[in-house]
Amino acid sequence: MNKFLLILILCLNMELISQNNPELFELKLNVSNIESNGNLVIAVWSNPDSWNSNATNSSGQKEGFDYGFKEWVEKDKFSTTINLPRGVYLISILLDKNLNSILDKNFIGMPIEQYGFSSKEKIRFRKPKFNESSIEFFKNTILNIELQ
Repeated sequence: MNKFLLILILCLNMELISQNNPELFELKLNVSNIESNGNLVIAVWSNPDSWNSNATNSSGQKEGFDYGFKEWVEKDKFSTTINLPRGVYLISILLDKNLNSILDKNFIGMPIEQYGFSSKEKIRFRKPKFNESSIEFFKNTILNIELQ
């Protein structure tokens, strides 16, 4: 009887622990068409309002993303794995050649640094809407993004 109670208590504790820690899935991110060396700035967005706002910090960098990092890359390809809980996400990528952490544009507003999004189709001449570039993430996934 004591063994049964001990096992029951352990099972209940395991259930409580798993409720506090959502299941994480692996997102393998493959980035291709990297035309030069630079910082690859990757941001993961789950809130459409944050994505649609143009909020920036004092350095001009976008704010409101859930997860982000920079990685120095060489010309060609880059791969990494990100662990995320189930959800809908938009992945944005910038190849920052001059290391200022913002997307530089020319005098008419066209990007002069490479960028990419989690959408299957390329969206040009405007920032994509959240629902156009987001992916539903509920299992281990491989996402291939070709920089523009």
